[in-house]
Amino acid sequence: MGRKIQAAKASLVAAFLAASGGVAAKAVAAPASDPAAASATTSVSWGDPLMRFVKLDGFPAFWKAQDFAQLDNFYKPQLPASLADLYFKYDDQVNDVLALYQKADQGSLGGIITGLEQFYKEDNIKPLLDTLKEQGALDAYVKFESFYSAMRQVSPEGGGALEYFQKLTGILGDPLANTD
Repeated sequence: MGRKIQAAKASLVAAFLAASGGVAAKAVAAPASDPAAASATTSVSWGDPLMRFVKLDGFPAFWKAQDFAQLDNFYKPQLPASLADLYFKYDDQVNDVLALYQKADQGSLGGIITGLEQFYKEDNIKPLLDTLKEQGALDAYVKFESFYSAMRQVSPEGGGALEYFQKLTGILGDPLANTD
C-alpha cells in the first residue's frame, strides 16, 4: 500500500508541475522507474507523518534541544527532500517506524528514545536496558535502529534528516552495536 500512495503522490506532484509550466520538463525527462527522479519530483510536507515523527511531535518538549523551534526553522528547507529520499529508498524501514509511532502517547518508541537520550546525555544505559526488557520493546528497538541506519544512508555527509534528528534529540547512534 505504501508504494501506491507514493506513486499517487508522485503523479499529483507531476501534474501540478506540468500545470505550472517549464519545471515539468525536468520531471518528464527522467524515466519514472528512476528512484532519484522520483525523489526529485516528490516532496514531503511539513505535516507528513514521517516529518512529525522526526520532529518528535507529541513527545515532551524537554526531550528536544533547548531551541528546537529555531532548529526547525533552520532545517525546514532541507528536511522534505531528505525525508522523500527515505520514503523512496527505505520504504520498509519508514513504514515500520511509523507503525510504532503514535503522536498521542509516543507508542512503543517513547521508552526507547528516552533510554537513548539518557545514554547520550547522561552516559546512563540502564533506562534503555530496562525498557528493552518490556514485551515487544526489543522488536521496536530493532525497527528504530533500522530506520536510524536508513537516515544515515540518505545523509552520508551527515546533513538533512540525520543531522536534524541528532541535534534535536542528542541521539548519535546505537549504543548496543558491537563496535569490535
